[in-house]
Amino acid sequence: MNTQMKYRFVPIIVLVLLTVSGCKKDKKTTTKINSDGSCVRTVVINPVSDTSSSFPIPTDISWEIRLEGDTEKVYIARKRFDDVNQMNNEYKRPNKVGIDLKFEKKFRWFFTYFIYQETYKPCFQIQRIPIQSFLTKEEYVQYENGDTSKAFKKRMDEFLMENIFEEFYSQLIDSVKSLHDPSIPASIFIAKKQEIDFHKMEHTTKDIVQYLEKVLGLKLKSKLERQIDGVTKSIDAKVQFMINAGGDFSNEVVMPGIVLNTNANTVEGNKVVWHFNEDKFTFISYTMNVESRIANPWATYATGAAVIVLVVFLMVPRLRRK
Repeated sequence: MNTQMKYRFVPIIVLVLLTVSGCKKDKKTTTKINSDGSCVRTVVINPVSDTSSSFPIPTDISWEIRLEGDTEKVYIARKRFDDVNQMNNEYKRPNKVGIDLKFEKKFRWFFTYFIYQETYKPCFQIQRIPIQSFLTKEEYVQYENGDTSKAFKKRMDEFLMENIFEEFYSQLIDSVKSLHDPSIPASIFIAKKQEIDFHKMEHTTKDIVQYLEKVLGLKLKSKLERQIDGVTKSIDAKVQFMINAGGDFSNEVVMPGIVLNTNANTVEGNKVVWHFNEDKFTFISYTMNVESRIANPWATYATGAAVIVLVVFLMVPRLRRK
């Protein structure tokens, strides 16, 4: 997230989600699309230590990789692909932020159109509550427009907290069911869910067990400690994944021909550029698209030649009659 947030999360006393304010993290991708469909992708990471990020950073030997800079090294990777589908396969990594690439080429006689689309999938992996059902229509528009007001950020923090609680409690109920212990029925957990105050679940796992015993009226003792440890570690990993996806992003795409339509921040000739941070794809997908076209001179020549032939074909009989 773009602001500093604090929330209580079991069994951690306080987990602080820090932004990249204390450490510059820049990720820049440049993709050059050729008219034949082939493409070249360049990824620049600054600083080089950020290559452990949740963002998919190429590291295998099929890429041309080099380091630049004196005091602060910058990581640069470059690779040529026969087509965008081939490049798209590079981003099929389950442990990284999902990136989906699409490319379409349309021949329309006088012109050939090129459509490129790049989508960053949500880096917050807990989706127990759909964002559309949590936010009003007006709030959702605010989110899409990148509202940075303090009040709205607080609203989004509430959404994150609600999702974490739902994830925690759903996994906890599944763990209770797996025990098959009649002294701690899952039905009690389900029936008294609304009485649970997630903010009071802090400190150690034992503290959490004691709190649940008090609210649910059960004698849990140590029966659930191992299960709670497993649930919290699972959620902690997902939260850490989101934190590791943070940074400032720049995505450049160089298209063949003239740019016709795009949702990019900047258009420079046949190059379009998007500037954003992780807020754009924390809870929903962020899609960048651009459309361009090139003229087909041969089609113009062929059409002109066809017109001349047709005119001659129509005029010769008349000339002969005269």
